[in-house]
Amino acid sequence: MAVPAGFRTFGAGAVLTAEQVNTFLMSQSIPVFADATARDAAITAPEEGQHAFLKDVDALQFYTGSAWVAAGGASVGFENNFLLMGG
Repeated sequence: MAVPAGFRTFGAGAVLTAEQVNTFLMSQSIPVFADATARDAAITAPEEGQHAFLKDVDALQFYTGSAWVAAGGASVGFENNFLLMGG
C-alpha cells in the first residue's frame, strides 16, 4: 500500500490518471471480502492501518501491523461499531 496522498474529491466527468488512482483513490477505498480466508488470500502483505470489510460477519477490520482487529476496538460487527454510535 502506497503512502496516502491525502483526500481528494473527484468531480463528475473528471478523468482520473493512473497516478491519481494509485495515490488518491486506492487510499480512499475499503475492499470487501466474503470472509477472512478470501481477505488473506487477496492481501498477502497487509500494512499497518489497512482496512477491510468482511461480509460473512458484517465486520470492518483494520490491520495493526501484526493482526487484523475489529475497527473501534470491539469484537462486534459493523452495525454495533458504527451505525449505533449516535445512540
